[in-house]
Amino acid sequence: MFFFRDKNKKKWLQIIKEFAILFISHKKLPVDYITHLLYRKNVYNYKDYLSINEDKKLLSWSESFAKNQVELAENKLLFEELLFKNNISTPRIFFHNLKNIFFYNENVITLNSEQDFISFLDSFFNEVNIDRIICKPIDGIKGKNIFIIDIKTFQKIDYDLINLVLSKSFIFQELIIQHESLSKINNSSINTLRIATYKNEKNEVEILAGFLRIGKMGAILDNAHAGGIVVPFNKETGKMLSEGLQLLDKGGGVYYKHPDSGVIFDDFQIPFYIQVKEIVIKACSLFNLPLLGWDVAITPDGPVIVEVNHNFHLKLSDRMEKGLKNNPSFKKLLDEIQ
Repeated sequence: MFFFRDKNKKKWLQIIKEFAILFISHKKLPVDYITHLLYRKNVYNYKDYLSINEDKKLLSWSESFAKNQVELAENKLLFEELLFKNNISTPRIFFHNLKNIFFYNENVITLNSEQDFISFLDSFFNEVNIDRIICKPIDGIKGKNIFIIDIKTFQKIDYDLINLVLSKSFIFQELIIQHESLSKINNSSINTLRIATYKNEKNEVEILAGFLRIGKMGAILDNAHAGGIVVPFNKETGKMLSEGLQLLDKGGGVYYKHPDSGVIFDDFQIPFYIQVKEIVIKACSLFNLPLLGWDVAITPDGPVIVEVNHNFHLKLSDRMEKGLKNNPSFKKLLDEIQ
């Protein structure tokens, strides 16, 4: 329905022609022509965007290089340990759990009830000098089941949420203090960079695409699947481009400034961007997977890597770059694995 209501469509004859060309070329209904807004007037190079099959083939090809490293990317606890051992900045994990078994300061603690969990948090906050922590599923994706525990309100946590924690595996991590300039865009969420990298057979790392994910006012999550806005930036300079977008199923909006703070995107400089590139390239050396999606937060002291994704939303990076097939090295890679 959004597609039919969208006033920024090309003429119907042009849409039908392009849709038919992609259908013949891909030998499959190109539904992503709609979902990735390739039908809009400002998209002239619709053939330069990845098809669904190409996206799957690329990520499957990348995973085949190091299937033994998939768990390192998926398991947030293992990933934090890997980065810590290699002196790469990442948020500290205070404790974690496997269902009702909690691991904290080399102690193993069994929590049998909701009240046990609240009492455990009470002891934790009395021992450490922090006010809030963030709780994430160890193998979570798309920002699901992430929540913040605050020293002022933890005793009122909903019991359903506690039972979710006690039935699965979570990490309890320090809450990042983000750089002031990014807080000005939206201060309720940690607005993270997604950086897609490609490491070739010579172990040379290329940044394929980059965009900033920004939450709406009041939201703690910034990612696109939670309704956030994604804004591409120049991958060489770290300066944001003018147009931010939402996923189609989250409204499909087009933004040139943040709808709540009013901060204009065009030419906004990502702080510490030189260091961002350095830390991502250093982290790439720990993996043999050629294609990876890195989530990076910017603190007042510089960048920290939040997580890495092996099976990431490559097509969103494709959309942010206005067609990854425009990139010569990426096009060569795609041609080689076809």
